[in-house]
Amino acid sequence: MSENFHKTTLMSLKSRIMLYTVLPVLVIIIITGGFMTFSVRKVIDSVSRSEAAGSTELACSRIDYLISSFGETVEMKAASEDIERFLQTASDRDAIIDNAYFSYAMGELDSTVSDAPECLERTWLVSAVNQGVAFSNSSDGWTARPDFGFDEFPFSEKFNGSERYFITDLYVSPISGKTVISAVSPVRDRRTGEVIGYFGADLKLGGLWVKISELPESKNNEIYIVSSDNTIIYHSDVNMIYRRFSRLGIKPAEKGSYNDGERELVGSTITPASCGWTVYALRDFTSARRIIDHQTRITVITFLAVAAMLAVTISIVSNKVVRPLQDYTKKINSIQLSGDNGTDDDFLTPEGCRELEHFAVGFNSLLQRNHEMMSQLREMNIKSEKERKLYQTALESSSDVVFEYDIETDCLITYGSVFDPDLPKTVANSHTAFLKRVRSGDGFRAKDTDITTRFFSGETACGAVVSRIDVNDNVNWIEFSGTAVYADSKPVKIVGKISNIDDVVNLREDASRDRFTGLYNKTTTETLISERLSKGGSHAMIIIDIDNFKNINDVLGHAWGDSVIKDIATKIEALLNCNDIAGRIGGDEFMVFLSGDDVSERINGLCAALCDSIRYTYSDESLGKEVSVSSSIGVALAPEYGRDFKELYTSADIAMYFSKNGGKDRFTVYSGQERREYKGNRAE
Repeated sequence: MSENFHKTTLMSLKSRIMLYTVLPVLVIIIITGGFMTFSVRKVIDSVSRSEAAGSTELACSRIDYLISSFGETVEMKAASEDIERFLQTASDRDAIIDNAYFSYAMGELDSTVSDAPECLERTWLVSAVNQGVAFSNSSDGWTARPDFGFDEFPFSEKFNGSERYFITDLYVSPISGKTVISAVSPVRDRRTGEVIGYFGADLKLGGLWVKISELPESKNNEIYIVSSDNTIIYHSDVNMIYRRFSRLGIKPAEKGSYNDGERELVGSTITPASCGWTVYALRDFTSARRIIDHQTRITVITFLAVAAMLAVTISIVSNKVVRPLQDYTKKINSIQLSGDNGTDDDFLTPEGCRELEHFAVGFNSLLQRNHEMMSQLREMNIKSEKERKLYQTALESSSDVVFEYDIETDCLITYGSVFDPDLPKTVANSHTAFLKRVRSGDGFRAKDTDITTRFFSGETACGAVVSRIDVNDNVNWIEFSGTAVYADSKPVKIVGKISNIDDVVNLREDASRDRFTGLYNKTTTETLISERLSKGGSHAMIIIDIDNFKNINDVLGHAWGDSVIKDIATKIEALLNCNDIAGRIGGDEFMVFLSGDDVSERINGLCAALCDSIRYTYSDESLGKEVSVSSSIGVALAPEYGRDFKELYTSADIAMYFSKNGGKDRFTVYSGQERREYKGNRAE
């Protein structure tokens, strides 16, 4: 009985371990797993729907804006004073052509069609007072309609005249005989507010479809535009147009959701204020829903598998703990008090007791070793804290950022401010991707991409300089400097810092600029052009000399001369690309330098634009005087007529001389002309 009692007690110990550990853990895992699965599912579903809804709302807004723009165009034309005066005075259709405002009114019709030929097919003007005063205009010209009134339009009863403008449904136009959509706006008497006529424009359905299909959102969403009579007037599938929308079976399921019987759709709708249409922007959510359901099932199965594995593991561990105690209890119950016949084998040596003893001895040894290690760690921590404070004090005044670049894996890591170790590190995708952004100009540009590439290959003798453009279009200059780490005589890593060098760059930039105009000064212009020429390639030098500039100072005064120089510098800079060089090399002489394979194609158009822009008459009303200026321009191409700055300048200066002597206000491209009286290079 005693053996059965002890065995039963110890066996129940395993049951209690299972009851108080496995069961609660399983319950916690199942509840946590279910909650996490439900939460993740809701988050993914919400994010996916939000993203889709945002895209569809944007599509509806853009289409609403596009439709309203047609009505606003007509409204603007209907408010024309010429249209109003014509309708007020055009009472006799037979004498309308002699009306003083007839040509102006027809001009408004013409300009409306010509301003948007891809969207507008015809414009028309109808009097609300006089029968027979009706005109229409298209690419074929204008036509007059006898005995025609606004009431002949099928939508005339719906138009009460209080609207600013109105977009009609599809109807057969009594003017052209075609099925069209019109944007109509009333023409009002400015004094009384009375409606005296109607200005309308017939939209090209094809043009409207093209405009909508060109919207970026039209490629990601399924767009329907439905008229007030339930007719589809736009869809990417032309076979759907003119069908009844109700036959598609698309019905709202809940807010922002739709169902057509086979698919689950997410979308938005909008009814433009200018018409009775309804715009639907829908996105198929069926595949996304399937993915979400699939991931949910995988998550549930994973949690159940983890729970089962944990239950089996705890069961095995608990069996290992209980078994030695069971053997120990069994040995105690098996001892027989046999008196003198007893042997040493009858004493307590059950299987498993030595293991418990060894465990206790080992645990005590572990505690002792842990105590010794903690003492050593405390001593090391005191020392490292002193060193950390010294390091922090030395670097706290620096705004530099520490970086680490692994050459083999192409991974760039930045650690934030060096004096704040709590900032998380940031891992860039790769230096290769970073350089692509630099070359594409996507927020960055390198002063020399070759040097940047060599720097990140391990040649750290020269730092890499990159400029970054922030959201306010300000340019910040950044310098990478560091030291290469070698393994087997090969650079494998670069450790260094990223510094902001705006002050240094700005100081150099100020020294290189002409203080008066902001363009490059003479010395910097020559240096930059010489650097370009040394690299080879196709270039063009343009010298611009201002004609009659001396008269500005003599007639209007030197203050006017300063103002004119600044104005001309601004005009020149406005016509150039970011890669072009522009400098002031004399009092009224400027230089422009172009590079690239297309320079020969650019020079004619650019020089003509420079002549047109600089040609201007400056007048001082207080003095009652005025002076006209123009420009004489000379152009020389490299390497054909000069391989260095001096040779190229000589050629361009001779060409400028021919422009000056040829009547001014013109440009000449140097092609080997000779100028006997040429005295040499005036840029020296």
